[in-house]
Amino acid sequence: MSEGRLPWIYLAIIAMANALIHSSLNICFALVPVFQSEFNVTIGVVGLIVTAPLIVKILASLPVGMLTDRYDLRKLVTFSLLFIAAGGLIVSQSHSPLQLVAGFSAISLGQAVFHPAAYGIIITLFSRERRNLALGLNGTGATLGTAIGPISVGLIMYFLGQSSWRLGYLIWVIPAFAFSILILFAKMREQTVPGRTETTTRDKTGRRWSLRSILTPTYIAFLVLIGIRSFGVQSITTYLTTYLKDARQMPVDLASILFGAMSLTGTIAAPIGGYLADRRGEEYALSIAYLSETAMLVGLALSPSLAFLVPLTVLYGFMDNASLAPSSALVAKLSLPSRRGTAYAVYSLSSNLAGSLAPFVCAYIVQQWSVWFVFPVAISTYLLAFTILYLKLGRQGQPAVSSAASA
Repeated sequence: MSEGRLPWIYLAIIAMANALIHSSLNICFALVPVFQSEFNVTIGVVGLIVTAPLIVKILASLPVGMLTDRYDLRKLVTFSLLFIAAGGLIVSQSHSPLQLVAGFSAISLGQAVFHPAAYGIIITLFSRERRNLALGLNGTGATLGTAIGPISVGLIMYFLGQSSWRLGYLIWVIPAFAFSILILFAKMREQTVPGRTETTTRDKTGRRWSLRSILTPTYIAFLVLIGIRSFGVQSITTYLTTYLKDARQMPVDLASILFGAMSLTGTIAAPIGGYLADRRGEEYALSIAYLSETAMLVGLALSPSLAFLVPLTVLYGFMDNASLAPSSALVAKLSLPSRRGTAYAVYSLSSNLAGSLAPFVCAYIVQQWSVWFVFPVAISTYLLAFTILYLKLGRQGQPAVSSAASA
């Protein structure tokens, strides 16, 4: 298709909606102490409250993927944003832990629907030569939202008091409705995606839907790679501030600022990673990201002073965000066009399952030894992920079928 301004305008809308979704979902982690005091519950109960969205996302992954392969992508994105708005409204009016869980679950379900549908729209709108850059710019919205959410609710509580935290969710309701309308009525000049229909479960060859059409040996290797890496990423994400504060005596406010800065680097890193993948290939871009992240983690574990810890932490976040676009693009590269929704769902399922295990496994390691030992675990996962990438995808990482390459 000819790429004029229209695809980029729609990409901007999707990226802003992506920022809104990540803002809404990540605010809850900044509010853990507030929930504990306001609702008079234990930290264990609060842990269950903030874990509920992840459980919903895991359970919804495969059904959502199959819906994405069958129905209009714009309608699904609109549906997801309406769920985000409804969830934000529920949370903003909540006065019990159950209401919080209901609101967070609605937001998480909206996110689960949004991502495969939004990826599908982007892949449809952009040619392969521009696809990684477009996905990187969409990732910029996600990382910006991840940072803006906690910052916005923090500013609201700073100026209006702790009890005003509900406004942190209420302010996103109207934009969510607005974006849902923009997406629904957008007249997108989409390419025809082979095998996509509104009602059928058969592809263009007449075969009924089967998970085997997605789980090729190469794609299974890719899912294993993503799961292993997600375990390492979540290990560091969960315990990095604890390590900086307890093991390296960094002030907690500086540690928190650094943690936020890691997300903000995505506004630059995500499109750069996409551009590199467009120029040199997804496997090359991921290899650079994984090896650089490994080097940063080694530096964080062995660095003798705070003067080194600060730039190493920021660079680690930068390279982590630079891997977003090539990872997403590989899903499209290794899957049939008519099965990409389910392929993205399985991709998310692998990442979420492995990521959910990491905090529990590393908690045992921290209790038995010390928080420093999280780094050897994470470094090992990165090196293992790189090895799988090189052996299984670096040499065999071609599109699953010729039609996938030409989509």
